[in-house]
Amino acid sequence: MSRMIFVLGLLASTVPPAAAQTPRPKAPAPLSAQEKLLLGVWEGPYASEQAPPGGLRVEIAHDSAWKVTLEVISDEAIAAGEIRELKVDGSSIWWVQDIMDMVCRASAAIVGGTLKGETICEQGGAVAITASWVLLKK
Repeated sequence: MSRMIFVLGLLASTVPPAAAQTPRPKAPAPLSAQEKLLLGVWEGPYASEQAPPGGLRVEIAHDSAWKVTLEVISDEAIAAGEIRELKVDGSSIWWVQDIMDMVCRASAAIVGGTLKGETICEQGGAVAITASWVLLKK
């Protein structure tokens, strides 16, 4: 019995504590005042010579990472894929998204309390659609 206690004690002394085995996740850096301006739901029309009129609804969130969802509001059903390659720098934001078999690159920035942006969609390596938009926070 004492031998078993000795062996268990020896094993316990060689196993590092759980905190030493698993590094603690870093707390996300706090958002800057400019980055906080991006957070929320933004809505408004887009303008394009190549696409029918419509609007956009963009939701920007941040918990441990940035997340953006975009909905195209139009008379025609528009299939929009997940946003990827998302980047934020101050009050500016960029992302890539597949929309109706096109690769679309969007960029936007806070300008005078609006989210002003542009989307350029390519298909087969050529520009197919460009759209500009100015969204208001809801």
